[in-house]
Amino acid sequence: MVNIVGVRTLVPPTVGGPPVTESKMMARAILQCRPNSHPFPERTLVLDQSVKIGRSVARARPATSNAIFDCKVLSRNHALLWYENGKFYLQDTKSSNGTFVNNQRLSKGSEESAPREVCSGDIVQFGVDVMENSKKVTHGCIVATLKLYMPDGQEAKAR
Repeated sequence: MVNIVGVRTLVPPTVGGPPVTESKMMARAILQCRPNSHPFPERTLVLDQSVKIGRSVARARPATSNAIFDCKVLSRNHALLWYENGKFYLQDTKSSNGTFVNNQRLSKGSEESAPREVCSGDIVQFGVDVMENSKKVTHGCIVATLKLYMPDGQEAKAR
């Protein structure tokens, strides 16, 4: 059984006591696919350390528990997402096609951005749509609603 913040419960909760869990509670982020995005299944990320957001390669494949996407417009090491001192941060790590929070680009092309505080409900975009072969083929970018959860399981503040 998995609860709202994605912590797997080993036994059902009993009256008067908390459930037994696999690990202590940690901050989490959920990336929910937006209609204007390259399609992807919802991702649940445990933020016990910074999480790399990037394009899949042979040794890094997409999964619902990571931020690796089968998407041509992402860089292999596109951005980082992390939790620190009660806040969540996103940073572009010199991506070619940019990282955006609520339609604001974090840095110029191929430049590392400063860490940007993000809030639950923000719209994040990784890359931009790229037209290829005289507009016959379009490679879509990743656009997601970001849902953020504190280590205690409460949803983080919205803007």
